[in-house]
Amino acid sequence: MDRVTILGARGSVPRAGSEFARFGGDTTCILAELAGESLLLDAGTGLMNCPLPPAAEDRSLSLLLSHFHTDHLLGLALSPLLMDGRNHLHIYAGCRDAAEAETILDRIFSPPLWPVRLKDLPAEVRFRPLPERLQLGALTVETARGCHPGGVTLMKLRGGGHTVVFMPDCTVTDENLPALAEFARGCDLLLCDGQYFDEEWPLRSSFGHSTWSRAVRLALASGAGKLRIIHHDPFHTDSMLAEAQAQLTARYPDFGFALDQEVIVL
Repeated sequence: MDRVTILGARGSVPRAGSEFARFGGDTTCILAELAGESLLLDAGTGLMNCPLPPAAEDRSLSLLLSHFHTDHLLGLALSPLLMDGRNHLHIYAGCRDAAEAETILDRIFSPPLWPVRLKDLPAEVRFRPLPERLQLGALTVETARGCHPGGVTLMKLRGGGHTVVFMPDCTVTDENLPALAEFARGCDLLLCDGQYFDEEWPLRSSFGHSTWSRAVRLALASGAGKLRIIHHDPFHTDSMLAEAQAQLTARYPDFGFALDQEVIVL
């Protein structure tokens, strides 16, 4: 069964508490299961929620990183996946070559910022480039560049007769909307940054994100079957997002804000 699990959908920094229970407080991490393959998209604190592979299965795991801002990396620090020496984690680096990606992560996860380097954890970690087209078994990954400070790699996953498009940390503008819509054309599921409300946009338009109304425009322009808005602002509580959700689903029942641990069957 092809499906996508939202392990984390919060943006910028993680949040905790009863006001962040429904839509979640963990930062971006998505588990995609398509065409018999499983892979992880980004390594926010949601990576801590990733189910461990059964002992009898292949312990080789693929993690695709859209970019190297820390909210998309924090889950690596104590991920159970890296605490098991039987696991082999292949990190595909968006926006950087493999050597530079390894250097960046070693800089973040080393003293004085963090006491333990990734290379000192039990699991084997290998760094690989994320090209325009990547074949992982029966699953094909295509990439494009998004609009975000420092760059961001957008991803389109095809396999098992389904297509999933992952657009984190990307500003949707009138100018780039046609190209983004073409990249996501006809996808079964669009995961799109919609961090801000329209009234917040004037003060945040240069931050490298989008409003949820812009994410909706993109979903409609691309003909996406389902939309899940991700990268929830750290100050947006469950009640605020639920109000926006009600407005959205009243018009478009298959569109919504990503929920914590939501499983989306394709």
